[in-house]
Amino acid sequence: MHSPRFGLVLAVLTACGSEGRPDATDTAATAQASATAPTTTQGSSGDVTPTSTGDASTGTTTSTGSTTDEPGTITASTGTTAVDTSTTEPVDPSTTTVGPKLDLPPEMPIPVKDIPGLMSITFYESTSGVMEFTFLVDGPELNNLLPDPLSNQNRDIEGTSVEFYDVYYSDVDGVFDPLGSYLTIAGSFGAKLPAGGGLNLAEISLNFANNEYEFGSYLASFVGLGDNYIMGSEPNAIDNNLDTHTTMGNTVDTPGQRLRVTLGFKSSLMPG
Repeated sequence: MHSPRFGLVLAVLTACGSEGRPDATDTAATAQASATAPTTTQGSSGDVTPTSTGDASTGTTTSTGSTTDEPGTITASTGTTAVDTSTTEPVDPSTTTVGPKLDLPPEMPIPVKDIPGLMSITFYESTSGVMEFTFLVDGPELNNLLPDPLSNQNRDIEGTSVEFYDVYYSDVDGVFDPLGSYLTIAGSFGAKLPAGGGLNLAEISLNFANNEYEFGSYLASFVGLGDNYIMGSEPNAIDNNLDTHTTMGNTVDTPGQRLRVTLGFKSSLMPG
């Protein structure tokens, strides 16, 4: 269920000054991974300038059920199939075969932190190149919800000097739950157009003790706000490509709300 690491060496990516957001600074710090993570590729940037400023970019959007075509895509089956056992002739029990039962319920989800062998979780955030922020499964970052307002003294991840994020275990709607089966990154970005939108999530990976990793496979829900939100960029968080990312906008006019992306993983949603 986990993609093998191919022995690639993790590249430390540096910001490209010409591609940075107008308000970007050098305050974005890269956290060191406690477990080997997949190699990143230079060139991804969170400074994508929106191609349009559609009116829909000023509201909250929530999506449930979007998936990738990668293994781990969740398909719920709620129908039942009846097996016709009627016959007009006597049946010899020794020659009959019982068909498979097709109406079994799906496996029950388990908390992300209870996934066997899971050591740490890496959030790949693209501001001026891909930056990796890795947190231990039992660490304080994932097991606590930070109060608003977020700041450089009150955040788990900092993108620019006006970009702060909180990461945590959650339910499908991004509500904090230390025993949640989903992972959420949520936060604030304080710059409108012409700055590119914030919350540029490339991927989230589960890092295992055997040096394997698993990217998210289920886009559970999200919130995009402001004039530099790029609607439709959300599936980039589960396309297994570190060169693409979400662009969820800004919170300048909505200080009481957070940008957010919530992902699910095969290992927690379909264990076994």
